[in-house]
Formats: sequence, structure tokens, C-alpha cells
Amino acid sequence: MEVRKNVALDNKHVKMLQPLIKKHQGNFSAAIRELVELMDLLQEKYGSIDTLSESNLIKKSRRDQYIEDHYGVVVPSQILHWLLKNKNIQVPPKQYLLFSLYSYLREQSDLDEKIHEHPADWERVLNEFYGDLGWPIDIRIRASNKVITVEVIGFDSKMNRLAFLITAMNLASGPVYYKIREVEDIQTAIFATFEKCETEDDAMESIITFCGEPEPAISE
Repeated sequence: MEVRKNVALDNKHVKMLQPLIKKHQGNFSAAIRELVELMDLLQEKYGSIDTLSESNLIKKSRRDQYIEDHYGVVVPSQILHWLLKNKNIQVPPKQYLLFSLYSYLREQSDLDEKIHEHPADWERVLNEFYGDLGWPIDIRIRASNKVITVEVIGFDSKMNRLAFLITAMNLASGPVYYKIREVEDIQTAIFATFEKCETEDDAMESIITFCGEPEPAISE
């Protein structure tokens, strides 16, 4: 017997299902069926859902609990190394900022790179990225014609700035180049307007103007 039901899932739960959905080549129903079968096997092994819930299978790790309780966050390794150098330079090297987000975006194979055409998708991915790192910030993106507005909102001004730099550097590096036109930086938020430009050099120059000179990359 086949039963049809409507299921409402938010982005968080859809993301959790992605491995199963990819396994079944986008067949959402097949992914749900496998998930149900898996839960049936687990319930058979542990006796009940309550017992399963109390088991280590879904118990939060110390890392996840630490982040959830706001005791700490995850920092990409290259950014951490740069921070530990305790330098006076205000902007990390270009490739450090690019690499921080690149590996995450690389997994989003269905994401169109043209941010001005898909601002909502980029906003979702960036918020998922910073959320996975445990950064207490919210990214908002709007696009119209050749202009993009980015808001970085959070209670930690230094973390806001670092998130803004990562976003600005990725916007500056193409495939469509965006330079900073104006920035308003207050204690709990950064508001910025970007516009298309001809070259990456133009975009990089705007980062230098508004944020400072990036540190030259050093081979380690």
C-alpha cells in the first residue's frame, strides 16, 4: 500500500538529508524510505526511540555543546594561524580569506556562482557556513541591477569584521568582480554596498581603501 503525505522541512533538515538524496540521485521519496528503514533497524536494536535518544548515537559532542553554549567557535586553520601571529596588519592574506569559504562552497554543486542573480541562495549558504562554524552572526544579501548590499549583524564586532572580509574577498575574486562602494561599520553590524567592476584589481583596491592592505602571503 502506498501512502502520500506532505512533509515540511526547513533548510537545516534538508541539509541533513543531502547525503541520502545524492545517493538516490535526487529522488527525495527514496531517501525518505531509506531513512525510515534505518530508523526501524535502530529502534529494533535499541528497543525504543527514547533509548535511542539517550544513546551516544545522537548525543551532542563536546565541540557542538561548546559552540551551542557560546563558549567558543570554529576558526578556519589558516585564519587561526594568522591571528596567532599577533600582527598589526588589519587584513589576512587574500588566499586565507578565499580558502576559508571555498571548501564549503565547493560542496554546494547546485549553487550558481552569479550572486546578483541568486542572492537568496548565497545568503542561505553563507548563513549555513557561519552557523556551522558557530559564529553568532547573521548575513543578509540584496541585489538589484549591478548593486549588491551585504549586512553582517552580530554582537561581536571583530567577528563581524572577519566575516565581512571573507565575504568581500570572495565577491572581489570573481567570476564577476564586485568592489566596495561604501561601508558603514557600527558596533553590532556592518552595512556595505558593492557594485560590479571591470577587473579584480579594481575590486581589491576597494578592499584596501575601506579595510586596509592584506598581508602578503608567506610560504610556511
